[in-house]
Amino acid sequence: MDRAENDLRLIAVMRRYFAVKDELAGLKSALEDKRKAAGIAVGEFYHVRAETEHADDVSRTVTLRREMEFLMSLAEGWSRGDIILLGLSTD
Repeated sequence: MDRAENDLRLIAVMRRYFAVKDELAGLKSALEDKRKAAGIAVGEFYHVRAETEHADDVSRTVTLRREMEFLMSLAEGWSRGDIILLGLSTD
C-alpha cells in the first residue's frame, strides 16, 4: 500500500472519530438533561441496573467511548508508520 492510500484511511478514521465524538456529546447532554429533569442523583441515574429506563442510552455511551479509543489507536499507529486496516471490529 502506498503512503497516500494510508493517509486517506487516516482521514476516514478521523472523520469517523469526530462523528462518534459529536454523537457521544449529544447523547451525554440529552442524558444529563433527562437526569436533571427527573431529579435523580448521578450515581443512580447512570447505573444501568438501577435506572433501566435510560440503560440503553447509557450503554451506548460506553460503546461510543470504546469506538473512539479504537479509532484513536489506529491514528496513533499511523503516526508510527503502521498501515490502517479498515473494517475491523472494535470488540
